[in-house]
Amino acid sequence: MSKFAPLPPAPVIMTCFGHCGIGLGAETYRRLLLDVGADPLKPTLKGEKDESRILKRYGSTILRFPNAYGGNEIPLIPRALLIDLDPRAANLILQSYPDLFALRDKHVISGAGGAARNWAEGRTRFIKEVSTKYDMQKQLASLSPEPVRGFTIPFAMGGGTGASFASAFMQYIKKDTKEHATIASFGLLPEFGWDPVILEASAINIVMNLEHQIKYSDCSILFSNKRLRELAQRHEKRLDKMSSIIDDLPKEHEVGWKDYRGMNLIAANAMSMFTASFARETEWDMSNYRTWLATKRPRFAVPWVIPIVPEERQWSSDLMTSTKHNTMEGIVEHINKKEDGILFDIDENDIRDKGGPKDSCCALVKVKGDFEAKERDILKNMIKDRFHIEDARMIFIKIPILETEQANVTVLVNTKAIGPKILEIASEAEASWDAFKDEYGKWGLSTEEFKASLMDVVHEFS
Repeated sequence: MSKFAPLPPAPVIMTCFGHCGIGLGAETYRRLLLDVGADPLKPTLKGEKDESRILKRYGSTILRFPNAYGGNEIPLIPRALLIDLDPRAANLILQSYPDLFALRDKHVISGAGGAARNWAEGRTRFIKEVSTKYDMQKQLASLSPEPVRGFTIPFAMGGGTGASFASAFMQYIKKDTKEHATIASFGLLPEFGWDPVILEASAINIVMNLEHQIKYSDCSILFSNKRLRELAQRHEKRLDKMSSIIDDLPKEHEVGWKDYRGMNLIAANAMSMFTASFARETEWDMSNYRTWLATKRPRFAVPWVIPIVPEERQWSSDLMTSTKHNTMEGIVEHINKKEDGILFDIDENDIRDKGGPKDSCCALVKVKGDFEAKERDILKNMIKDRFHIEDARMIFIKIPILETEQANVTVLVNTKAIGPKILEIASEAEASWDAFKDEYGKWGLSTEEFKASLMDVVHEFS
C-alpha cells in the first residue's frame, strides 16, 4: 500500500484574504471534509480504499503530502493559502486546526497590521510587503509543484486588506505568472450600518474591487452580509445545532467571530458545492465557468441554495434508510418549508422587475439517482418560477453524492437584477471621492485611475 497520496490532476488552490476571507475559507474546508466523512480536527487517509474514496470527492483541493503521521495514516492537507496583513485571524485558525493546516510556513502569509480600510494602502503594501518579501511564485509552488489550474478566492469587498489584497492577487495571477489558471472570486458585500465599515471608504473599495473582478476574475460570485444575517437569524435554532470552525477557537477569541458564525456556515454551504462541482468525478471543469460567463453582462453570479442549512446528522442510520433526504423530493420539501435562500440582497420582485431576457444560471445538483428528465424538469420549473430564465440558458451540473450525504442544490444566477444595488454603491463612491482622494493618492491611487474604474463598473452593471 502506498504511503503517498496520488498526485491529483488540475490542482486548485484556495487563497483566503483578510479576516473575513480566512473565516469563510476555513469554514468551507471544514464543510468539504464533513461531506466526505473526514474529521476536520485530524483529517487522515487510513488506507488505499479510504484514500481513493476521499480523494475522488475532495479532488484537486488536496495537497500531496508524502509524510505519514505514523502507521498507514496519511494527512489530508488542503491546498490553501491564508493571507492577511493582520496575523491574528490566520494564527487563530492555525492554533485551532493544527493538523488541517499543518504546513505553517506554506499555509500563511501575514504582515504587521491591517490596511485601515484603505484599498490603495492595501494594494501598495501587498506589492511591497507581501509579494516581494515572500516570493509569491515560490509560495504557490510549495503548495502545488505542478501548474495550478484554478484559484478560489474568498474575501470581504468593503474592508481594506481583503478587498485590496484580493484585487492585487487576481491581477498578479493573470498578468505576472505563466499559469493559465481560472479564478473564481467570492466577494462579500458589507451591510452598511451593521458591519464595522466606513460607508464612503467602503464604497470606493467596492468599486475598485469590482473593477478588478471584471478584468481578472473568470467567475465572480457575490454574497451580501445583509442577506446572510437575515437568513442566519431566521434559521438560528438549526444553525446553533451545527458545528462550526468557530466552536474550536479559544473562548477568549470568539469576540469578532461569533457574530458571523451562522452567516459563515450558510456561505460555506454554497462555496463547498461550488468546489464539489469540479473536484468530484464530473465532466465539468473549473474553466467551464469562465466560458459560461464570457459573453454575459454583468458576468457576476449570485447563489440560490437549497437547503440553506444542511443536516448535521449526515451519517446517522435514519438518514441512510430515508427515501427523501438525499433526493430531489427532499429539495422540493425544503423549498415548500422556505428552507432555501438567495445569498444576495435581492428578492423575487427585484428579479422579476429588473432581470433581463439574457439572464442565465448554472445549477449544481447533488441528489441521489441519475437526475433524469423528471427530476430535471422539477428543477427547471422551480428556476423558471423564481428567475424567469429560459430553458436554453440553464446549465445543470450533476455532482456525485455519497449514500449518507444530504441532497443539496446551489443555483448560480447571472442576473441584471443585481445592477441597481451595485449602481447605488458606485454613486456613493463617486460622491465621496473628493474627500478621500488625497489620502488614497498618498498610496498611489490617482483620480484618473479611480474614475476609469468607476466607469468600468457603471458600464458593466448598467
